[in-house]
Amino acid sequence: MTNSPGSPGARFRQLIARGPVACAGAFDALSAKVLESIGANALYVSGFAAAASAFGEPDLGTVSQTEMAEHVRRICRATTLPVIADADTGYGGALNVERTVRDWEAAGAAGLHMEDQVFPKRCGHLAGKEVIPLDEYLQKLKAALTSRRDPDFFIIARTDALAVSGMDDTLRRCRAFAEAGADAVFVDAPRSRDDLETISTAMRDAGVPLVFNSARTGRSPVLDEASLAKLGYPIVLYPLEAMLIAQSAVRSTMRELLAAGSTEAVANKMLTFGEVNTLVSLDSALSRSMPEPSRSA
Repeated sequence: MTNSPGSPGARFRQLIARGPVACAGAFDALSAKVLESIGANALYVSGFAAAASAFGEPDLGTVSQTEMAEHVRRICRATTLPVIADADTGYGGALNVERTVRDWEAAGAAGLHMEDQVFPKRCGHLAGKEVIPLDEYLQKLKAALTSRRDPDFFIIARTDALAVSGMDDTLRRCRAFAEAGADAVFVDAPRSRDDLETISTAMRDAGVPLVFNSARTGRSPVLDEASLAKLGYPIVLYPLEAMLIAQSAVRSTMRELLAAGSTEAVANKMLTFGEVNTLVSLDSALSRSMPEPSRSA
């Protein structure tokens, strides 16, 4: 295989090489366009956000591999930014993982993360998680690493062991992930700054970046990107914020509209029709769809 300098994975790696990377959560294609328009450098597609926004379901492993692949594809098609996408547990054993990696690559993602939970999984910030044995996960991680067509496709190994089996097992898993060749390591739901420092110190010589999930669920501390970078976490995910803000706005603004019985009450709180058409490149689409002028003899 040869390197693909223009591939999504290569572009994500270039971002990391320049410094810390914030991955803003896009929950659909239009939010991806909005985030790109305001200057985001990379995007993240959360399984929790996909289940909630696209299906109205809880994040309990009910969204299928093919449904998630299509969700990722829609978002990747809507943006030029590199996209890191949740791949849950890889949707099964090693063979399922191979297909997942191929499908996420084909969808246009720059990379994915895969966790060590049992299937069906649950949101990493919910109680009652279980994890599979390390040897079983390493088989799946090897399948992910060897099945990617683009060697720059970025594979993040995630563990949910902290809430299940404690810090010692978490660190054992993290070191094994790095030794197996993972491009980054992700411990979900660290409970404190002390947890973050312990993980970072243990992984200092592992040679892989660490990922922090900055979801405001009350499970993990709230730290700014500069502090996280100093602690050794150069990749920060903002998985739910855009979706939570959007749905909060829908609830409050539509409540106001329905109470007033007129759009006039909320006109200054909405994107304009023209602004949305700009985001979706209406003028360009119309120019491409216009028939060529006929040439008369």
